[in-house]
Amino acid sequence: MSGGALHVHQATVGELQTAASTVLAPLAVTAPRARAEAGVGPEDETSAFRADIDAAAVGRAAVARIRGSGHLVERSARAISSTDPELLKITLHRSAEPAAADQGGTQSRAHSGDFVVFDMTRPYRLAVADGCDVMAVGIPRAELGRHADTVAARAACRLPADTGAQAVLAAFLQGLGRHLDELAGPAQAHAGDALVSLLLAAFTETEPGRMDTATELVDRIRVYVLANISDPSLCVDSVAAAHGISARQLHRLFHRTGAPFAAWLRGERLARIRRDLLDPAQDGRTTAAVAARWGIHDPRHLARALTAEYGQTARDMRLRRPVPTSL
Repeated sequence: MSGGALHVHQATVGELQTAASTVLAPLAVTAPRARAEAGVGPEDETSAFRADIDAAAVGRAAVARIRGSGHLVERSARAISSTDPELLKITLHRSAEPAAADQGGTQSRAHSGDFVVFDMTRPYRLAVADGCDVMAVGIPRAELGRHADTVAARAACRLPADTGAQAVLAAFLQGLGRHLDELAGPAQAHAGDALVSLLLAAFTETEPGRMDTATELVDRIRVYVLANISDPSLCVDSVAAAHGISARQLHRLFHRTGAPFAAWLRGERLARIRRDLLDPAQDGRTTAAVAARWGIHDPRHLARALTAEYGQTARDMRLRRPVPTSL
């Protein structure tokens, strides 16, 4: 997002979808609850829905506050394009009713005062109830540097904002939500720098008693795997041995995250392969070469996995690639 602030009062579902897709990346927004309660069809759901939207660029991040009717936000596999910015979305929830988050097999319920992270390069769902009050930050992965994967590894997990750096970040975001119109020029850039620093402090801190040893170990394992993801020999046994634990312990650690190790690794590899297949700059490389770059050397396995994950073969992805449009 670039330019000045965006304000929409009493927005319809369509207006919220347009705003969210403009500020972040293509998203689908529906209000099935409002539609059902009003007894109307999909074409009339706008009559049962209203929301106030405030959004602005803060440095290189986009910050938005949404208040109003309950709704469902979905980022589908088909909506994801190689031309989309690689963003992480961080949400802060201040609603009376919990929100339901779902990404990559991890599900959680975010209560008032909780953060939730979403990786915008992968499908996700977020359902919020009526009376929602959500702050959302879209930040390029590059802004978080080597910590981007650590933050992304927490996708769909709730992080309470009651103490420490999390509480400071929550207070900062609430202040931004109230003063988005007043940031310009150097002030906006400095606020963006502060936002990045607070995000890193909140999502990578490992204070004693704040994050258990098992969680720290999972984070280290994920960083290790992503740094070596092109190695086809990566497996439960090799990764466990590299961290001085048994394969059974590694399985147990990842079971706690809601995504088995093998499923998580497969998802990370497939996401990178799909991104390359959708990138016109990679057209000179065969599908096999693209897959090998990310550690998959079995064409039959790749075909099955891509179809299961995205409903498309590698050939389909390249043939049906979205055509970039100029704004």
